[in-house]
Amino acid sequence: MSDTTLLAEPMTAETPAGSVSRAQTTRAQFLILQTVFAIVLCYQFLFSLNNLTAPTQAALVLGMLLTIPALMAAPVSLWSAEWFTAALVLADTVLTTVVIYLSGGAGSEMYLTYFLIILLAATTQSLQQHLVLCVTLCAGYWLTLYLGADGSDPDLQGKLLRIPVLLIMATFYGAAAEMVRKERQQKAGLLDTLTELRQAHEERSRLIRDLQDALASVKTLQGLLPICSLCKKVRDDQGYWSQIETYLRKHSRADFSHGICPECVGKLYPDTNPVGHRKD
Repeated sequence: MSDTTLLAEPMTAETPAGSVSRAQTTRAQFLILQTVFAIVLCYQFLFSLNNLTAPTQAALVLGMLLTIPALMAAPVSLWSAEWFTAALVLADTVLTTVVIYLSGGAGSEMYLTYFLIILLAATTQSLQQHLVLCVTLCAGYWLTLYLGADGSDPDLQGKLLRIPVLLIMATFYGAAAEMVRKERQQKAGLLDTLTELRQAHEERSRLIRDLQDALASVKTLQGLLPICSLCKKVRDDQGYWSQIETYLRKHSRADFSHGICPECVGKLYPDTNPVGHRKD
């Protein structure tokens, strides 16, 4: 088994557990938001002025409420897929647009506020920042409704119900955008970790190669060396006799610088003392 496989195994073994945990958290958050969202939309639809018959209204309300158990029945693994969250946000956007239109609230200020909330969800850097801006936006929209409202308007209650609908949608879009940001940060962190592990593995491999090259270049002598007691030649593995200098150069990294010792100087040159002066 290679070193890369050993390094990758702990991460691949940990990834499914972390993915399931994140999917469960995402599922719980979106189910709560979807429940509140469906209830508020149903209330907005039932208590607003529209030209639909009672059976049609009941069928639409029942359809919106059935989305909650349908999402509860969805497997946890499905919530970890990015396309599923995007599809859920898109479906809620279409549903909200249709409800606003059918409930008679298709005014330009309502749609403008609604799509500004979507724009804020896509551009803000955090969920807290998004919610603060959306609450400010909804407060401005409520002030517009309050100043322009007529006390005899029969649809005043339905118009005021737009505010909680917008706040619920702001929370929903903010949570979805926050989840996408966290997923991207986790993926970026995972890529950084993989890059660091790969670099560490490459550095370790380089050090191992350098060590192996260094060991290969080192020649050591060990065991018994057959050497002549007279001429001091050494016999190699092939049976050839060679000077000890030649043998050591071949089997080690040692080299020689020849000279002559004082004892041999006295033997070769009896008239010269060890330091090179002639005798009297």
